[in-house]
Amino acid sequence: MTDTGLQFDHAEHVTPASGATCGFCKQPIATTYFEINGQVACPRCRGQIMAAWNRSSPGRRFGKALGLGAMAALLGAGLYFGIEALTGYEFGLVAVVVGLLVGGAVRKGSNGRGGWRYQALAMFLTYSAVAATDSSLIAREISKDFRARTASVSASADSSTVASAPHRALATGQEHPGWIAITVGLVVVLALAYIAPILIGVSSPLHLVIAGFALYEAWKMNKGVALRVTGPYQAVAPSAAA
Repeated sequence: MTDTGLQFDHAEHVTPASGATCGFCKQPIATTYFEINGQVACPRCRGQIMAAWNRSSPGRRFGKALGLGAMAALLGAGLYFGIEALTGYEFGLVAVVVGLLVGGAVRKGSNGRGGWRYQALAMFLTYSAVAATDSSLIAREISKDFRARTASVSASADSSTVASAPHRALATGQEHPGWIAITVGLVVVLALAYIAPILIGVSSPLHLVIAGFALYEAWKMNKGVALRVTGPYQAVAPSAAA
């Protein structure tokens, strides 16, 4: 049986006669069949679907969803940077692609179960990818401005450096930021990175709308699915069906 991804969004109830086919493997129904969320399933497919549905523990499924989603988020961020580097333009719609990539990866990791935990995970990873790209673009612009300002005063800065070098060397040797200062600095940087999409959205509301749509796609792809299995049933013979 091919991998169906446990998708039952378009299920239709069918009472098959003899000669009907399984909705998953497309093989003929011989004598008995089951219904899985309204789709006809042969006994073999039913067993495989149940095994896939119950595979691993909830913790392992969540860990797998986290790993696959994180890789998809990195891939999406890299795609954003690659397009911007090749074209010189920033395409906000790439964020939607990131949402689709992350949402699909998280759903695969959950074995197609979905649910609020996976929806929250997919939205968090999608927003993290968007925040990483936005904050990097802001940091790059700040760096360009800083280099321009530094170059304009390089002559005076060089002369000041020579005069005060001994004093600065002594002061530098005495300054050792502790782990508390480093931790606080990292938290501040991380917080600024995560509010970057909002800061950009203040001046460009369309950017914020696109980011919101990306989060919605990641959320929608991981809606919870309940597995309903009934049967076994006997296939209707052709004479009886007639």
